[in-house]
Amino acid sequence: MIRIGVLGCGYFGAEFARAVKEMKGIQLAAVYSPGKSSERLSSELGCPRSSSVNEIMENADIDAVIIATPNYLHHQHVLAAAEAGKHIFCEKPFALDAGEAAEMVEACRKAKVTLMVGHIMHFYHGIARVQAMIQEGFFGDILTMHIERTGWEQKKPDVSWKKMQEKSGGHLFHHIHEIDIMQWIMGVPTEMYGAGGNLGHRSAEFGDEDDVLLLTASFGGNAFATLQYGSGFRVGNHFIRINGTKAGAVIDFKHAEVRVVSDAGETVFPLFEDEKSAAAICELFARTDGGISYGSPEERPPEYILVSLRKELELFLHVLNGGDIPEDKKDLFDGSSAVHSVQIAQMGCNAVQRHGSRPV
Repeated sequence: MIRIGVLGCGYFGAEFARAVKEMKGIQLAAVYSPGKSSERLSSELGCPRSSSVNEIMENADIDAVIIATPNYLHHQHVLAAAEAGKHIFCEKPFALDAGEAAEMVEACRKAKVTLMVGHIMHFYHGIARVQAMIQEGFFGDILTMHIERTGWEQKKPDVSWKKMQEKSGGHLFHHIHEIDIMQWIMGVPTEMYGAGGNLGHRSAEFGDEDDVLLLTASFGGNAFATLQYGSGFRVGNHFIRINGTKAGAVIDFKHAEVRVVSDAGETVFPLFEDEKSAAAICELFARTDGGISYGSPEERPPEYILVSLRKELELFLHVLNGGDIPEDKKDLFDGSSAVHSVQIAQMGCNAVQRHGSRPV
């Protein structure tokens, strides 16, 4: 029986705790969050509530931890867990600095603990299928990729830490999923150029993150990518477009489908294997700018997140029990997906600082 401690009881952490509680072969040993969310979750699930991070780390009966704390705390919590000999599942973004990300991976390697990063889009059926097609050579050489994750932020009663650049890292870090897919397919750019800033949400009631980010990435001059991120777009969208020498694809999150075009014709297949997940993401976009939306501890994630989250947890448990890591998921365990995604997000932020409206 593997005993799990959950750090962070917000939007994702609470859901991980619920999933652990429901699964066989695993026990929810403790939850911790400094606010009232951990009290509510402890009462809901009938599990112990730890009084501090240290209490979880010092508990010899806890084998592994799920780290779903605010982004800026991941570095210290992963290092503490590695030092304590706990296996680690860390939510995205892994860190807010590439150097710190590398330090975290090395600490886990030295401690000989399993590390998995929570890059949930690796578990989207349609994305995994496109990646497999690329690996098989169906697309030929990848020439370009365009990522768009945009929308318009409305005023909310409170300003979350997720809207504060120093704590969340801003859109490129907090919404790092598409950057992760870019590095999965194309690797790490050699250069990035960009412009951006906080253009449409400059009052304190919106936080201080940049709401318009326009980036170009070069992969040694042999391939290019463009990225549009932010909550300053009245006409928003959410998709990834890939073009190769033999085929191209659009991963369309708003309509939960993937369209592949080649000389042989056009093929359309679902982004998710189950209809409930597809309906959930389409409904999200129908009522809000889903590409830039943020969850809160009082909300439950939509079905497509719940299904993929449980797949992540099942794989983590499988590996902890001595199971093999699937070939297409190895980068989630060897640190490369974690470090490379953080590295690219940091390159993008630096590019905006050099050429955008945010002061250096």
